[in-house]
Amino acid sequence: MRQHRSFIIPGKPVPKGSRVAGISKTGVRYNREANSRVGPYMKLLKMSLQAQHAGGPLRPPYSVHCIFYFTEPKEPSWPRTGDVDKFARAALDALTQAGVIEDDRHIVELSAVKRYGNPRTEIHVAEIDSW
Repeated sequence: MRQHRSFIIPGKPVPKGSRVAGISKTGVRYNREANSRVGPYMKLLKMSLQAQHAGGPLRPPYSVHCIFYFTEPKEPSWPRTGDVDKFARAALDALTQAGVIEDDRHIVELSAVKRYGNPRTEIHVAEIDSW
């Protein structure tokens, strides 16, 4: 029997974007997230997913649908919150880190949307028949 799980993570979504490479004052090379808010957001996602998911990872392959909600701006405009694929990247990495799925490489169907509403992230994951 195929399983389906839905998760709601409160708080403003944060995109997981590019990484920044550099060299410290002591000459040590480093590679860090470009957005300093990614670390705390990833921790929140992982902890929330683990708290809402009982048992081991779902069986691949997977279908994933992500909905990212943001506060509506005071002026009408297109969402300026970031690229939807970078928000999805954070959600998919968190699903793997939390043990909900085995690995995000097993996702064969993916959809992601941005909406206005109470800031939160909704993630729906389903096992699907082999493709």
